[in-house]
Amino acid sequence: MTTVKSANASNARHSVDHVGADLWGAFRAYEKAMFAQVNAGGFDDISLADSDVLVLLEPEGIRLTELAKRRQITKQAAHEQVHSLVKRGYLTLETEPNDRRARIVRYTKKGISLTEALADIKRQLHRRVANAIGAEQLRTLRE
Repeated sequence: MTTVKSANASNARHSVDHVGADLWGAFRAYEKAMFAQVNAGGFDDISLADSDVLVLLEPEGIRLTELAKRRQITKQAAHEQVHSLVKRGYLTLETEPNDRRARIVRYTKKGISLTEALADIKRQLHRRVANAIGAEQLRTLRE
């Protein structure tokens, strides 16, 4: 069986020619490298999709409604994502003492171990990027 690629599909990547697309591509490559290292480091049940939740959690926890607001998704959608991480042991959902209707999302010990591993991996990737483009270019990029 022969597979024929559409000319549009093969050229789609090249049809977007602006710095935003380049930065997005670089960010996605960074994320993929980060999560490949996370998986290799023993957190093999964590995926790139989980980063949308993990990146927004505060060390002291966050209300589920605030997480949904920051993600710009419904509370139900946020609950599904959080519940997946709860089932895998990374997060807990607790009732807020002052408002029994509110739910607080917090890291478990396993979740804290994950964030520590992520911090170490991010430092390693930062050094790799700095070595590849130079300190001055990195400062410019961060500005």
